[in-house]
Amino acid sequence: MIGVFNSIRINGTEIYRSNGFTLSREWIYAGEIVTCTGKVCADVIGWRYANLHLQWDNLPQDQLTALLALSGTAVDAVFSDESNNTVTESVIPIVSTATVTRLTDPHGDVAWSGVSLELRFINAHHD
Repeated sequence: MIGVFNSIRINGTEIYRSNGFTLSREWIYAGEIVTCTGKVCADVIGWRYANLHLQWDNLPQDQLTALLALSGTAVDAVFSDESNNTVTESVIPIVSTATVTRLTDPHGDVAWSGVSLELRFINAHHD
């Protein structure tokens, strides 16, 4: 087990946390209207995590295989947030990787660099 603070669990598989893993939030709006003066108004109805682009310089073969097996349907992602709380979110993973470099260590273990993945967050929060 890699551990929740240096990994992210996607669809039950522990994946190393990528370079620059940074969460941000975005507002969810509803009821958007344009006033007669041209001002756009909307009601804030909640927030969600913004889409997250992950990229790895070194990802083991088994973790890459798990990422490539994702089909673009909703799965669970488990990670620690900025307050070190464990968070479970529904995400749609979009694998867009160009695995350009294969690395093999002295023990014969294979890893890949240049792997990228986008996580699209689904859950809405109202707190």
